[in-house]
Amino acid sequence: MDPFAVPVDENAAAVLNATLKLEGFFPEFPPDQVAKIFPRSALMLYPGEHRLIEQGDTGRDIFIVCEGKVSVSKVFGDAGAQLAELGPGSLLGEIALIKEGVRSATVIVVGDSKIFRLAYADVQYLLENNKPLADHLKSLALTRLAQ
Repeated sequence: MDPFAVPVDENAAAVLNATLKLEGFFPEFPPDQVAKIFPRSALMLYPGEHRLIEQGDTGRDIFIVCEGKVSVSKVFGDAGAQLAELGPGSLLGEIALIKEGVRSATVIVVGDSKIFRLAYADVQYLLENNKPLADHLKSLALTRLAQ
């Protein structure tokens, strides 16, 4: 099964709001607000075993797990290691906001999962047109990079 877009529901909107810490920007964040703010992005249903991000590939989209989980692994020379299993509310690929380059780990979907794909085109628009929100999203990426 290939991934496909599904409607953003209340649960997904709540996860996005909490994960992106948008409460300071939007008094309410219902599902229809998601499409207005991120028109090129979508909530996707990914099948289990789907490779969401591949270590070494280039990419600038950001992913937020809304339902389900993913496994994060990394190859170090000849050895590989699973770094984490992440569930709802987890942000993936956000370092692309502050640093261009190759993906630093592989992310594989564990079981069918709903994951919001935040298209870089939407992020780029925010960077150009909503400086406070753009700065906020960059600070989330900087926090992760510092960990």
